[in-house]
Amino acid sequence: MEAKTVEQILASVAQAHTLVQCAARGKLDNAVEKALALVGAAFDADRAYIFQTRDHVFIDNTHEWCAAGIASFKGDLQKVPYSVGELMWAAFKSHGVLLLPDITMVPMGTEIRQALTMQGINALIAVPIYQDAAITGFLGLDFCAGPRRFSSVDQQALLGLAATLSLALQAEFQTRKSGRLDAELRAVNERLRAMLRVAPEILLEFDADGVIVAFHHNAPLGPELNPTEIIGRPPEAVFPAQAASIIRLALQQAKTAGSSEALRYALLTDGQDKRFSVHAMMRKARGPGGAAGYLVILRDVTQSHLQDQHIRQLVRVADLSTNLIFLMDAGHRITWMNPASVNHSGIPLDEAMGKLPSEVLRLADSDPEAARIITAALDRGEDVEQEVRACSRAGQPYWVRLTIKKLCDSSNEIEAFMVVGVNVTRAKLAEARALQERAYTMDALLEGIALVQPEGRFIYINSVLRGFLKLPAEVPAQALSWHDITPPQFNALLTLLLPELYAQGSWQGEMDLREESDTGRCFDMSIAVQEDGNFLFIARDVTARKNAMREQTLLREQLQIAQSRQLVTQLAGGLAHDVANTLAVIAQVLETVKLAQDAPGALALGRIEAAVAQAQTLVRNLSQLGRRSARPSLIDLRPLVRQAAELLRPGLRSGAQLTLDLPEDPVEIRGDVTGVMQVLLNLLLNARDALRITRDQTGQITARARPCLVLDTAPAITLGHLIPGQSYAVLEISDSGEGMTPERVASIFKPYFSTKGDDGMGLGLSIVADIVATALGAIEVQSHPDRGTTLRIYWPCPHSQPANHAFAPPTLPALHGRTILLVDDDDDELLHMAQALSAAGAEVASCITPEDALDALSAEPDGWELVVTDMDMGLMSGIELGRKLRKVRANLPIVLVTGGDIGHSMTSDHGKEFAFVLRKPVSETALVAVCLDCLLRRAH
Repeated sequence: MEAKTVEQILASVAQAHTLVQCAARGKLDNAVEKALALVGAAFDADRAYIFQTRDHVFIDNTHEWCAAGIASFKGDLQKVPYSVGELMWAAFKSHGVLLLPDITMVPMGTEIRQALTMQGINALIAVPIYQDAAITGFLGLDFCAGPRRFSSVDQQALLGLAATLSLALQAEFQTRKSGRLDAELRAVNERLRAMLRVAPEILLEFDADGVIVAFHHNAPLGPELNPTEIIGRPPEAVFPAQAASIIRLALQQAKTAGSSEALRYALLTDGQDKRFSVHAMMRKARGPGGAAGYLVILRDVTQSHLQDQHIRQLVRVADLSTNLIFLMDAGHRITWMNPASVNHSGIPLDEAMGKLPSEVLRLADSDPEAARIITAALDRGEDVEQEVRACSRAGQPYWVRLTIKKLCDSSNEIEAFMVVGVNVTRAKLAEARALQERAYTMDALLEGIALVQPEGRFIYINSVLRGFLKLPAEVPAQALSWHDITPPQFNALLTLLLPELYAQGSWQGEMDLREESDTGRCFDMSIAVQEDGNFLFIARDVTARKNAMREQTLLREQLQIAQSRQLVTQLAGGLAHDVANTLAVIAQVLETVKLAQDAPGALALGRIEAAVAQAQTLVRNLSQLGRRSARPSLIDLRPLVRQAAELLRPGLRSGAQLTLDLPEDPVEIRGDVTGVMQVLLNLLLNARDALRITRDQTGQITARARPCLVLDTAPAITLGHLIPGQSYAVLEISDSGEGMTPERVASIFKPYFSTKGDDGMGLGLSIVADIVATALGAIEVQSHPDRGTTLRIYWPCPHSQPANHAFAPPTLPALHGRTILLVDDDDDELLHMAQALSAAGAEVASCITPEDALDALSAEPDGWELVVTDMDMGLMSGIELGRKLRKVRANLPIVLVTGGDIGHSMTSDHGKEFAFVLRKPVSETALVAVCLDCLLRRAH
């Protein structure tokens, strides 16, 4: 903002002077507000204000102007002690002005420094306002943007304006004070006249004949009484007939008895029904020869009559009330009680007089603690609100809510107490029934529930929480304290939570509670503050859920490891196979070349041969990399399906649903838990990714499991073979996704084939194929574009065998007596397969080249029941060898072992030449199982 010139500032101040000096009577406040706005804007201040003080206290800052965006602090300094402004008063007395170009000049920690900082003030100038030579306030300008320098012109301008304001405010104050005094005087006069009107009193003096001889009055009973119109006249000539007759009756009684009764009469005066009393007394003769006479006093008793009437009505109300009502003296002794109190207590009024209320209510027997609290409060002169359990004389208990109020005299001294008791027995019984019903409800819940008082005492504990805390059922809740029975770590937590609990009204969280004799449990806890100040505590034992989550996490980690190991195995196996074939060709060429070389050349070739041998050793080690030794066991598919579903659910998009269809009885198979879980997760993830969810279309995934059964009809198997008569458990995963064409279905089990583009690696279903093939299972795929996909896994059941298959006795190996011809140009692989099949009881012959295998089969076509051949063997592949072997013997079963991507599908062109295709690395179990399966199918 552009700084104002001296001339502009002085012009604004002069205009403010004029506004204040010319303000009309009663308009000063408006003029002061405008003057402050002019001055504040002229000085570029953030606030301009006038503060007034009285009795050493800041009392008012009703005159205030604030710049745009600056908060008002009207009322913030109300009732602040005068001592806070000590710095101001000292500056006013010594310099006539307070200048604070920077509040850092004020010592830290002082009250005025704190007040200025709280308001965001960085600079301040203030000048005093006087009244009768005393400082009664000040005019101040605040600057919040930063420090500010003040010139002598600033000071003089504000001092001049303050002087004008002082004169104007003092004149306004005197005007208001004068008006206030006039109003007070008028009010006093009016009150006096009203008192005289409503409380008149007349003293009349009669002679022996009943004639008025003198009178004195505090105020007229009606029209103004003129002595000439009253003296020498009888009452009938002065007062209304009814009043005159009452006066005559009072004179007659005084003549007879020396004084009359206090006679009363009603009279309609000024439209009001008023009551008056008349009392007459005999006056003896005054001196010798004096005549006797009468003194008569007429008094307006309308107010006392109304009070008496009101008291009578109150007494009647108390008599008819169903509440208990006592009156006690200052010593707490009963002076009266109503009939309801007599009926409830069974104690008559005359017997109750002088007793303590606690004695009449028999609190010493039924509720001694309440009796002690009431007595202590009354001794301190305090009112009492207390609910007590009383007991009648007949021994019948009842509940009363007592309200005891002290009654004080005109000097505020206690002269009596009033007690009102409301019978709340029905409400207490209903509350007890509600508590009992709530207790039944809470006991039926699975959560632990308790009601706890703020000091830690229990009101209620349900049976579940008693079990959590190991509390005997016979120990009453009211005898227990929270701090005594809960673990120390929870007490420490509760201490920290109390501020938040009272601020928020509730708290929820989890806690692990562990003891030396306990393995540890986890609880989900909720604490809420009730309207009556008590705490509602709810605890749920979530230990099983936490354990399940930990197991799922562990299972997820194991699956990730298994997936990684499978990937490493496939990559290493394929690489090792290809390198091994290359090294085998090099070794064969070396053997041929060595025969034609001289000694120096043979030495060099020997070194090459040694290097090739070393490389072959490294390749063999590489082919074993990542292999995991599975541990088959008896498995129920149902819990694995549920676990896989729980792992998948968090990743489902909105609009996707996952449904499980599982039988009640176990679905048992024999397999590796990790492998089965890999199958489930890969199939479920593929189903999830296949869903196409839009605003108008949802997605559905269904996982089913069916117990072991022998299939009546053979399904269209996509991968593997089903053995006739063998029972299979069926695992089915279906989705409502986009589906696949038959061409895609034929390729989905090939390594690195993916329908997800860059988002997929193409290994999931390849891994599924390996695991299912190793288990001698089969896979059926049904899929149609835009109609979804269903995959069924047929898993051989344990302890099951084909109905019409004559297996060897259990004591003999699975391949006992079977003749198998092995073909592989890798010596180590050939040795590995030969050892596995020989261990299973087979008679094995090994061929290092395809030509040797052809020669062996040609020499004895029926001498071999099965051929197992490698895929890559130099100049002749396994496929070519298979075709040539078929020409020698058409019905010969052949198993092809490959490290490439020919896949597992028997619907390919190679399905006619080969009974089964195995991908390296081949486990011993899978090799034996596939050979046995081929031999059994050949037998049928």
